[in-house]
Amino acid sequence: MRQNKTDNIYLPSLFFLITVISRVPFTSAYLYHMDSVQYALALEEYNITVHQPHPPGYFLYIMLGRFLNLFIQDANSTFIVISVFFSGLTVVAVYYLGKEIFNKKAGIMAAVIAMTSPNLWFHGEVALTNVAEAFFSAFVALLCWRIYKGKHEYIWLSVLALAIAGGIRQNTMIFLFPLWLFSVKGVPIRKTAVSLGLLITCCLFWFVPMVYMTGGWHAYREAFRELWLFNTGNVSVFEKGWTTFRIFSSCLARFTVYGVGGGIFVLILAAYSLVRKKRIKSLDKTKAAFFSLWILPSFFFFLLIFIHPSNPGYVLVFMPALFILTALSIDFISADLQQIIRRDISVFIAVSVIIVNLFMFFFSSYLTSYREIRTHDRNLSIMFDGIKKYDPSKAAVFILPYSFYGYRHIMYYLSHYRVYQVDVRVAPTGEVRKTFWGENKKTFLSETIILPERFDTFIMPLIAEDKERVSGIKGVSIEQLKPVDMYLAHGDISLIKDIYPELRIQ
Repeated sequence: MRQNKTDNIYLPSLFFLITVISRVPFTSAYLYHMDSVQYALALEEYNITVHQPHPPGYFLYIMLGRFLNLFIQDANSTFIVISVFFSGLTVVAVYYLGKEIFNKKAGIMAAVIAMTSPNLWFHGEVALTNVAEAFFSAFVALLCWRIYKGKHEYIWLSVLALAIAGGIRQNTMIFLFPLWLFSVKGVPIRKTAVSLGLLITCCLFWFVPMVYMTGGWHAYREAFRELWLFNTGNVSVFEKGWTTFRIFSSCLARFTVYGVGGGIFVLILAAYSLVRKKRIKSLDKTKAAFFSLWILPSFFFFLLIFIHPSNPGYVLVFMPALFILTALSIDFISADLQQIIRRDISVFIAVSVIIVNLFMFFFSSYLTSYREIRTHDRNLSIMFDGIKKYDPSKAAVFILPYSFYGYRHIMYYLSHYRVYQVDVRVAPTGEVRKTFWGENKKTFLSETIILPERFDTFIMPLIAEDKERVSGIKGVSIEQLKPVDMYLAHGDISLIKDIYPELRIQ
């Protein structure tokens, strides 16, 4: 009885506390990503048509943020609290799932690998939705496993979890639905049908108010269409071919390495051993199908349809599965080596993976490192200081569509400046994208830019690779924002038409 209590309460609680405590000292000082700022703006005005937040809406995530912000009263801190909290819950869910599918040892190792995962750790420090998605992925998978093993009463909780996951990130529910269908194949048809009805009903509880707050179905549909036309659509492998496949596959591989860290070597060695010794057929077919249906829907979407090269958090939807498979692979490799060295080295392998993970998070310069968080905070602060030298009543800011140092950050933290995003795109339909701009934390969309007469100067923050675009234009001055490799171009407002002739300015 005492052992069961330790398994069910004390050990998971310890995992949760260690995870939360390990995140608190390393959180970001500023809203990290463009999306982070859009979530923050949505706390004040929820309007998907102007990307507050961007489609498809993240409704429950924003509403949870609104509730917590009543007490915290700081958008970045509010969303980081959510990330830290769900980091702890993810580790706990991974522990339970590893223990129930395999054994307690696998659950513990999977939990510790999850706890030290550079990708999961990083996203527990910033204001993004990905850690919440990781938790619901693991939690829904846990419920699905229990349903498959005959505990059909969990079907009601599973559809509720799916609906909540969909309200936080709409794609999560779609990616996990094949796994849910697999898990309920032994459930009576009538019960399955009723549970599907409950799933739809629960989704309507967040979908209807989300559409209403957007301005109705037409407004929501047009906002989603705009995003698909100019951002996520028309870039798939099926449309762009080998070049896109190379980019997507490279991103997917890197982001996965950021996720399992040192565990990638363990996974590769285990896969090699299975193939070399022809033991693939000996795998448990049920568990193989379970993990395949958990991982592959999102994996193939990112590989073939869309993944953003600067968003490693995407892969966290299937990363809990890899944490568990890494733990299993450690035991598998240890058992293989035990025939040679006559001892169990699974703990040594696990510790080695953890050390590599800690090194990747604290000392590397990867996208999912602590150094990246500190660098981003420092660079934003320097950029803001550079812009502050100019009078906001006379200077307008123009900036390219940077994800980490973009117009959203400027309009949020320097709200008294008018800032325009320079992002002229033409869709396959021939439609030209409208210009996003903002002032006083209000976002606007315009087909043309009408500059008030009071503006006589433009300011343009630039990263190094874009400096050459403006360096040869007479009348434009460029200063480096030392000590970083960022720049600030400025000059007479009329020169904007020379720099960006494609902009529609009146």
